[in-house]
Amino acid sequence: MAIILSSSATVPRKGNREDLPPQAIVKFGSTSTTLLVAQRLDQPLLRRQQLVNLYAADGPAQALKVAEELRQAADDAGTVPLAAGGEALRDNPGLESRLRQLYPNWWHLTAETEGRLAWIAVKARHPSCDVVVDIGGGSTEFISQRQVASVPQGAARSARHAIRWPALSAFERPVVIGGTAVALKWWTGRPRVGLGDVEAMQQALMDHPEQFQAWDPLRRSILPVGLSLLGDVFHTAGWDSVEVSERGLTEGLWLAASLGRGDRP
Repeated sequence: MAIILSSSATVPRKGNREDLPPQAIVKFGSTSTTLLVAQRLDQPLLRRQQLVNLYAADGPAQALKVAEELRQAADDAGTVPLAAGGEALRDNPGLESRLRQLYPNWWHLTAETEGRLAWIAVKARHPSCDVVVDIGGGSTEFISQRQVASVPQGAARSARHAIRWPALSAFERPVVIGGTAVALKWWTGRPRVGLGDVEAMQQALMDHPEQFQAWDPLRRSILPVGLSLLGDVFHTAGWDSVEVSERGLTEGLWLAASLGRGDRP
């Protein structure tokens, strides 16, 4: 099935969404797995997230256990979920094959399509945005209306060499997404953050680790690398500040499903 996604894609307004059955999405990210069930994207009926590092030695086994639990939750909600994964599953086709057995309605995503799905989700919430930076666990994507550039470095995947970032200075209205950016947003209590906030959180992690004891251990362990990547992006682009959005691939998959693109590709 051909998948066509554009920045102008919107959910049809004809009819009442309450008359439509809920759409269910299961997203397997490199460090988080999410179930979303909703008739309206801004009013989820059910949302569950489990942090699982797919790059860890026991990550695949944990992911399969979580996948079974979320499939049961989706079944209990009377839905057949559309499932898909990101960079870590592109790196592990054996795990993706096993997940396909649990989720027959599986969408194998290229990096390009993953970026486009995140773009339409963020653009629907932040219409003035002209570039989305997605700092994930396994990769970092730079998404604009015309292109998607993917760098195979993420918060759970430390760089082994100098990173070659794409040119970013031409973009004036950036939005950053992903677990690191959202954690920084929560920590500062502000939806817009700057390089100073990144450096302050890095310092707090070193000087006052007790402040983060209530956070999930996986989140704490990958935050230093994620913040370092975000700091590099600030330096490369020369941005004073960026807006942080909690939308991303999960919401993009929901929008695609609601537009009739949730059948098996």
